Amino acid sequence: MTDDGIIRRMDWTIESSKIQTIADDAIEVAKKSLDEIAKTPPGKETLATLQEFEEVGGLLGELLGPVLFLKYVSIDKAQRDACDNVEKQARKFSNEIWGRKDLYDVIVKLEPIADTFGDEDKTLLKKALEQFRHRGAGLPDDERKEFLEISNNITVLSADYSRVLNEITTTVPCTEAELEGVPPQVYEHIEKDGDVYPLPLDYPVLVPVLNYAKNPETRKKMQIAQYQRGGKENSERLSDALALRDRLAKLAGFNNFAEYQISIKMAKTPDRIFDFMNDLNKKLIPLKEKELEVLKALKAKNTGTPVDEVKFELWDLFFYHELLMKEKYSVDQNEVKQYFPMERVVNGVLEVYQTVLNLEFIEIKNPNVWSEEVQEFKVIDKISGNTMGVFYLDLYPREGKFKHYAVFNFLDRRFKDGKILLPITSMVANFQKPTESQPSLLTHSEVETFFHEFGHLMHVITNTTNYAALGLDGVLPDFIETPSHMFENWSWQEEVLTLMSGHFEDSDKKLPADLLKRMLDAKLLDIGVLTIRQIFYSLIDMYFHTTPVEDTTAEWYKKFEEITGFEIPPDTTPDANFGHLMGGYQAGYYGYLWSRVYAEDIFTKFKANGCLDEKTGLEYREKILAPGGSRDPDEMVKDFLGRKMNNKAFLKFLGIDN
Repeated sequence: MTDDGIIRRMDWTIESSKIQTIADDAIEVAKKSLDEIAKTPPGKETLATLQEFEEVGGLLGELLGPVLFLKYVSIDKAQRDACDNVEKQARKFSNEIWGRKDLYDVIVKLEPIADTFGDEDKTLLKKALEQFRHRGAGLPDDERKEFLEISNNITVLSADYSRVLNEITTTVPCTEAELEGVPPQVYEHIEKDGDVYPLPLDYPVLVPVLNYAKNPETRKKMQIAQYQRGGKENSERLSDALALRDRLAKLAGFNNFAEYQISIKMAKTPDRIFDFMNDLNKKLIPLKEKELEVLKALKAKNTGTPVDEVKFELWDLFFYHELLMKEKYSVDQNEVKQYFPMERVVNGVLEVYQTVLNLEFIEIKNPNVWSEEVQEFKVIDKISGNTMGVFYLDLYPREGKFKHYAVFNFLDRRFKDGKILLPITSMVANFQKPTESQPSLLTHSEVETFFHEFGHLMHVITNTTNYAALGLDGVLPDFIETPSHMFENWSWQEEVLTLMSGHFEDSDKKLPADLLKRMLDAKLLDIGVLTIRQIFYSLIDMYFHTTPVEDTTAEWYKKFEEITGFEIPPDTTPDANFGHLMGGYQAGYYGYLWSRVYAEDIFTKFKANGCLDEKTGLEYREKILAPGGSRDPDEMVKDFLGRKMNNKAFLKFLGIDN
């Protein structure tokens, strides 16, 4: 316990056999408390009723949050298996809570007296009623029961879909000759099986092979293996989930799931998303076509093939993108990464965020962690001296671990019995592991990713709301990426890169100024092609959730070629491994580009005042991060910028402002 709040301590070593009992007990306590709230006599409903309801959720999150997190990071498979079962149970219980008509009937009676509440309490009530209505509590009994059953079935499908991807151990056998062009550090630590290296599909191996393997067949077989993850079973899970979501939406009175899901977000309607994406796509198509002509010509030159006979394949894209960057701008990411060893990057990113947000990070010397490679930090507010929370960095891949990059806010900040319970959160990443011969080295793109994910951490830590429901999970999903996108800009600032770079063999050697200039010159290289891929992901998500789809794999193939111009290799199931569709971004992937518009506009204020300006940073922390989900995003942005948001900076970011 600190002067200003309580740091809760987790037991990461809990025996797998005890995990189910913990969940059962926590849910039983919550049920009893909710039953008492449901018995509130008519006319006796007060703000305290709402707060009691919120505390049930807060306590349940405290007891189960760390357990659910362990599914994605534990080094013990038995523990992960137990946590997977609990995750399904907890999500089903959440569906049950929000589908309870007796609870809804109590909480809804607070609506007429909401004007007597404080601003945060009003928002809490608004969001609670929104969730009850959105999740079936207001439906007639038969429909409400069907809604709950469907929600529970979707829960199981989603959990199984993600579990399959986390547990994948597929390897692709490649000889040293087949890996020509790939830096040996990428694969030399992998134990050989005869004459071949069994390459895993983890990002630190997959990405360099796609970027640098000179043999197109090597790139092709890695690309195919990546797209085969999840297989037919996950495709069927997605297809089943889409049908169930459509039925769910119709029960709730909507035409389709996208309409249902987006109704409580910033965008409000699918039409706005389609208009936004189609307009952006139209602006980028001429740029994409020019870029592909250049890439195709480079392939023709590289292979000695007449350009009109060249077929530019999907597995060619990143290889020729990197080759063009090298030939046109003299930028080689394998040279760049030598200036970004992990320790320098961690220290640099921490220093930037400490400066900009007026914070201090203290590394815990004897950390309480789930794996020995994880780091733990305490966060202090430089202004008040108060402790704000704790964050973890879990940076390298391992078997059974979550395969992507994300932040898990497993303990939210909340106020209880006159004390602040401080937030605890973790960044989970998959950067290249250090080897005996050299440290983990990050490409500039990975430095950018580090800034992005760390932005999510700070959103959790600097939230100052009193209720767990108004923390990160209370932020509107199509705004939630804004702070992280905004901080990506720091990875392009000379003063920042000078601060955080240092050659792994001689830390005094900074990233050369002329190399940085060339990197900046190349910043928009292939931006059209790469952004249209993001548009595809947004649109396929919307298509899947607005129109019935018989075959999700076939539809993916068709739309991918229509939108990007590339063919998907046959006998693959890309729909079976796009975790966002089953992991919280369903009918929501558009939020990545939507929130980028806000992020780039917010950054204009830092650009004007200085990226490391503490006054601007503190204002940003207080006006954008601290409110969590308690304020309307448009109001927050207007308050910070002193004007309404516009898309000028976004179009400039894409190089299409003229």
